[in-house]
Amino acid sequence: MAVLASWVWVLIGYLSAAVAENSNPSSLYPPFWEDTSGEISGFALEDGKYIINPWVFTDRMGLYKILLSKTAPYFAKYGPENEQNLLWGLPMQFGWQYRTGRLVDPTGRTTCGYKTFDELCVSVDSWWADVNYFLSVLPFLAAVDSGILGISSDEFTILPPPLDESRFCYNVSDCKKLVGEIMDSWTTFFQYMQLPSSDFDGLLQHLWAAHTASLEYPISVFADSVRYLAKANYKY
Repeated sequence: MAVLASWVWVLIGYLSAAVAENSNPSSLYPPFWEDTSGEISGFALEDGKYIINPWVFTDRMGLYKILLSKTAPYFAKYGPENEQNLLWGLPMQFGWQYRTGRLVDPTGRTTCGYKTFDELCVSVDSWWADVNYFLSVLPFLAAVDSGILGISSDEFTILPPPLDESRFCYNVSDCKKLVGEIMDSWTTFFQYMQLPSSDFDGLLQHLWAAHTASLEYPISVFADSVRYLAKANYKY
């Protein structure tokens, strides 16, 4: 727990100092941050529902932006400009995965993720992308279920990947059946956040519980993709 706390405060300190000193704050954010919407209405609308494709980089990043935007009021007492929102670590990590080429198709069978072809494509064959799904789509769905986003689950549809559809879930009810522990952990985090008695240490503890719960299922299920990783990248 002490290690996690140290990491969080290092991240917060970095963001605070960088925002204060950098004349171009947009360069501090993850890739395409300015191109993503912080509202559900920013997604394409089809047949009365917003379509979210988490296998497109900007769509998945958009889920993070909504989470950060809607939870900002609960972190206002800890610092200005939402800079101490604990959820910042998630889009920052996803952005790092993009910048370092970890979201491309490692098999070479498709051009998914390669800059000269389809740079916004997130490959279902990428171990990093698959594990991150449970640290992006699942927190979003749990936040919807908790009521903190003010969004109904009937308002949107999450699209499946082109392969291995059964390994993922796409709505609140199905995710509760497939990975109930993950959903429960994130829902508890968002419910605690809304309590008047919540504090930063409590938020940190609940976030850590949700984060670690999110890893067990995908690390087990996508073990077959580990063969595409360099040995130095086995740790998530």
